[in-house]
Amino acid sequence: MRAFRRPLSRGVAVPLLAVAAVLSGCAAAQMGNMWRDESFHAAPMTNVLVVSLRTDGVKRRLWEDALANGLAGRGAKATPSYLLWANALPDTQQVIEAVRANGYDGVFVNMRPPDGQMQNVIPGYVNRESVTRQNPFTGAYYTVWQDVQVPERTEAVAVANFKTDVWTTKDGGRLVWSGSSMTTDAVTALSIQTQVENLLLPEMAKAGLLGGKKK
Repeated sequence: MRAFRRPLSRGVAVPLLAVAAVLSGCAAAQMGNMWRDESFHAAPMTNVLVVSLRTDGVKRRLWEDALANGLAGRGAKATPSYLLWANALPDTQQVIEAVRANGYDGVFVNMRPPDGQMQNVIPGYVNRESVTRQNPFTGAYYTVWQDVQVPERTEAVAVANFKTDVWTTKDGGRLVWSGSSMTTDAVTALSIQTQVENLLLPEMAKAGLLGGKKK
């Protein structure tokens, strides 16, 4: 998707979440860093093309459908790219031609960066345990209870990372929003929908790219 120009100095990086975090009590899906072009003040996008950069056809469709359905719930007409190019991902020229032919005012591109890890800190605790002992004088066995300190430990948890870019097609095309999302859950249709509905689309709406959610 290199046909669109990246802005060089008109944006601001907004770090929202340190990747190393205690997972206890945290949501399995979370937002990472976000960026937006503060100079972009156009009306919410209403006719967009959704492209998921996956060679796996099923995963491509899951992401494109989730984004398209979520966008439709916010008043935008969204076309999954697999409806135009069913057998392979489109190249840059094909996207440009589709934008011109269909009047898309935005292109949403989802991709899959390398996976990572989060550190899950499990606090130490005191465990009450029974211990069986033998009386050295009588030979009889008896049970006593004692407190055993279980130390704190750290576990590495696999994290699936995702990145979604939003391009405006106005003024020659440029990137206007980018956000990273992550999940410790298995990547399924449900976990994808959770990221789209609960994380990505609300942040895009806050940035003024989308309208409000339909009642």
